[in-house]
Amino acid sequence: MLGISASTVTGKLLVHYDPALGCDDVTHIIEKSLSKIPETRGAQNTAPTDSDASKGQTHRPKTEPQQDSEAEDKEKSRTQRAMEKLQSLLQPGARVPEEKWFTRSTKNVLAHFQSDSKQGLDAKTVSQRRKAYGENLLPKTTSRSGVEIFMEQMNSLPVYLLGAAAGVSIITGGILDAVIIGGVVVANGIIGYVTESKAEKNIDALNELVHHMAEVIRDGKPVFVSAEEVVPGDILILKPGSYVPADSRIIQASQLTIDESMLTGESLPVEKSARPVKNADASLADRKNMAFMGTCITGGQGQAVVVATGADTEIGKLKVLLNDTLVPQTPIERQLDSIGNQLILMCGAVCGGIFCLGLAMGFGFLNMLRMSISLAAAAVPEGLPAMATVNFALGINRMKEQNIIVRHLPAVETLGAIQTICLDKTGTITKNQMTVTTLYTGHKWVSLEKDTLVSNDQAMGSADAKELEKLLMVCALCCETRINGICSDGRLDISGSATESALTELVDTAGIDVKKVRKASPLLKINHRSEKRLFMSTVHQIDRENEHLLMVKGSPLEVLARCDHHIVDGQTLELTRKDREDVARANESMAKDALRVLGFAYRYVDINEAGEPETGMIWLGLVGMMDPPRDGIRELIRQFHRAGVRTVMITGDQRISACAIASYLDLSQGEALDIMDADELNTLEERELMERAKNVHVYSRVTPSQKLKIVQAIQASGQTVAMTGDGINDSPALKASDIGIAMGESGTDLARDVADVVLTRDNLELMASALADGRSIYQNIRKSVHFSLATNISEIQLIVMAIAMGMPSPLNVMQLLWINLISDIFPGLALSAEKPEVDVMEESPRDPEEELFDKKDFRTMMLESTAITGGALGSLFYGISRYGAGAAAGGLAFQTLTIGQLLHAITCRSEKTGAFTKKKLPKNRYLDWAVGGSIVLQMATMFFPPLRALLGLTSIGLMDGLVIGATSTVPLLVNEAIKAVKEPAVDADDPAKEPDSETGIGSDAGREKIETEFTDLYN
Repeated sequence: MLGISASTVTGKLLVHYDPALGCDDVTHIIEKSLSKIPETRGAQNTAPTDSDASKGQTHRPKTEPQQDSEAEDKEKSRTQRAMEKLQSLLQPGARVPEEKWFTRSTKNVLAHFQSDSKQGLDAKTVSQRRKAYGENLLPKTTSRSGVEIFMEQMNSLPVYLLGAAAGVSIITGGILDAVIIGGVVVANGIIGYVTESKAEKNIDALNELVHHMAEVIRDGKPVFVSAEEVVPGDILILKPGSYVPADSRIIQASQLTIDESMLTGESLPVEKSARPVKNADASLADRKNMAFMGTCITGGQGQAVVVATGADTEIGKLKVLLNDTLVPQTPIERQLDSIGNQLILMCGAVCGGIFCLGLAMGFGFLNMLRMSISLAAAAVPEGLPAMATVNFALGINRMKEQNIIVRHLPAVETLGAIQTICLDKTGTITKNQMTVTTLYTGHKWVSLEKDTLVSNDQAMGSADAKELEKLLMVCALCCETRINGICSDGRLDISGSATESALTELVDTAGIDVKKVRKASPLLKINHRSEKRLFMSTVHQIDRENEHLLMVKGSPLEVLARCDHHIVDGQTLELTRKDREDVARANESMAKDALRVLGFAYRYVDINEAGEPETGMIWLGLVGMMDPPRDGIRELIRQFHRAGVRTVMITGDQRISACAIASYLDLSQGEALDIMDADELNTLEERELMERAKNVHVYSRVTPSQKLKIVQAIQASGQTVAMTGDGINDSPALKASDIGIAMGESGTDLARDVADVVLTRDNLELMASALADGRSIYQNIRKSVHFSLATNISEIQLIVMAIAMGMPSPLNVMQLLWINLISDIFPGLALSAEKPEVDVMEESPRDPEEELFDKKDFRTMMLESTAITGGALGSLFYGISRYGAGAAAGGLAFQTLTIGQLLHAITCRSEKTGAFTKKKLPKNRYLDWAVGGSIVLQMATMFFPPLRALLGLTSIGLMDGLVIGATSTVPLLVNEAIKAVKEPAVDADDPAKEPDSETGIGSDAGREKIETEFTDLYN
């Protein structure tokens, strides 16, 4: 027995036996130990007497022969109970003991989990452990139950006010009124429950949209499995970009670095090793031999054995704590909450004034009390922050249907405020589908034309030149691609990066068997490219005594600087200054053609050689690869520019290549192109960089940390920044930006994990859609709240003006409740479903610091509500002149006010586009149904006697109907006409309003020349 540990979670003790023991051995030990434990029942029989104690003996009761079988049965039952207890540890949900694995050796950890670094687990063991520990899933965050959501609808000021109104009705004998008020409260609660519960489900689903795969060793072979299927004891293969699916003890590490920022807050990747940590109290950040669930590999490679899954992981423990943590409101929700609180005070003061004014006018106390309370309940805006939540949920759902996944709720709000988009070139602007087009080796140019290597217009093979053969060998070996088989078109099915896949295809095209070459020279060691070391190197076993083969590929000039010889016409010669200049010119020539260029070298190294081996290399040549721009990228850039969004390209390519692509895309919008190189970036002070960042269009030769620096500099200049990317090197910048946008199909796990928005299809047009939807969601929130406030104010205005003129309130309590039910809810929800307006991408982005509504907006609301109130007063005065003051006149005002409010939803669809403007709005069938259906219900109050009686209405004649139609429609027509008057005239001759032509971006002759060359090159 190795030790005992206690779990504070389960309250149980756990005994640790030697892992070398089998289950039968452990069972035998348990049985033997239990057999020595005295029976505790009948303690009086087993307690030693004084005499026995003096002899050191324990008295045992005599047993008859027939009792032997009973004792055996009792012993068996105890063993059985012990075995059941042992088996209970293997039931689903069993917990891995909370050991300090980071202090133990790799051998000890592997032995504990009965695993092997080369063989991993077998299928039978995996099945048993999956049953024992369950799926590798984090505890789900506790959501509000349906009852909680419904009860929260009841916990609001309007409901309390309606309850008070019902109480007053009961006091005054209006039992039926009280019942109806209660029905309205329940109806409102049901509508709010349905709306909020659906919205909450959509938002909760954000955490379930990303599914990870893990590479593990099972039965001696590497396989990919779903992260949920990983079990304790699994051997994980750790590579750059891979997701760590469970807490693991690292058993092998080669320059392994992990991004642990989501767990520890450390922004820089952490270097890992397999060495035990001596400090048993080391914090998470100091456990250098552990890989934690949810983190991502940023560099190097390694292996790790899984030690904890699901809720037992460090992030799983945090998730349990999160269940009790409240989700903070977004900035818009906080603004709406503040507006709602201010309006409550205002409405309370106004309704109190109405109550006092009514008493002064001689109206009854209880009647005015009930009227004032009911008016307050109808006028106070209900759940303004909930309106934002509903809009967010509808927007998230709409974007999801367009293959745009929003992973964080605040991102919805920020999307509409993006002012600058930083575009990573590879994989975002370009397709990240590399194709080798040109080689330069031995002072010869070689091109790849229709799957044939051509030099001086003659086809050539790898055997025709020793330098070419060596170069292709390095392409095959200094590479991490995996060949899965052969595709239907005869090409290799290759897994790996776009660059290395292109190199592997080149070797295959040259007629070299890649698998055979790799088998003949097995990989022994690999050193990945890093920020300080812009090349990758591999060491291979070869059939030469005491020597290995070292191969290098990477930044041309950096690889060249490590070489002192090269091969020309099969001869190994010393590199002269002229040779180096020739290579530099060839590199520049390729870069001008927007090719990605890599340099290649090799040498033989002694098996025992120490120090930095990548020196004294033999130069082999250059390989240029083309990565064509994505379809429609130029038009997308134009869309961003028309939307007032500045575009910045960030690339690791050379300055010349970056300049060519940026000119092709017209990133500078016809102005002189401003390019900043990595060297200049490093020399600038923080303030200088912030000033330059306002104007730079392209950053070239940048490293991942510099991408982060660029994003932060643009943010410091006061811009709201979006960053797009798909690779590991993009992740720090993606996380630091205001909105990180990752490509879903080609992107790495790390990029998707840190991004706020994921495009599930690698279609850049989705970025424009996401931008438009972000702006539309913000506008829809304004529309819904605008409608609610304007219509609620009109109710107060009507009653205040009527009482001020000495007339009783034209609206009774039942009518106020009816208006609250019919006109407040459904049109407001329908406005939340508005599609982006046609010109939403032709406006400048909003200032993220601006208030949701300013003084001008509130003045507009007052004018609109006054127009609605004016129509209702017109009907009231008409009714008084025809029927006298009373229910008939008040009924006409009620009908006009309600229909006028419903029609006002049409006005609220847009602040500048309307029925009489040249631009038109997209159809919104939900609003058609909401307004049309509500008007039908309102018509029922005119012609359905029971409902008419319930609301205290009288029948109306033809002339009354015409008056209602006119007075309820006039406000709509007036508000729509004002939009037409304010619509700016569009100058058809203004070239700024015309889209760029398909063949030319600007008038600059040099740019047109570059564009023509690119069109020819890529087509």
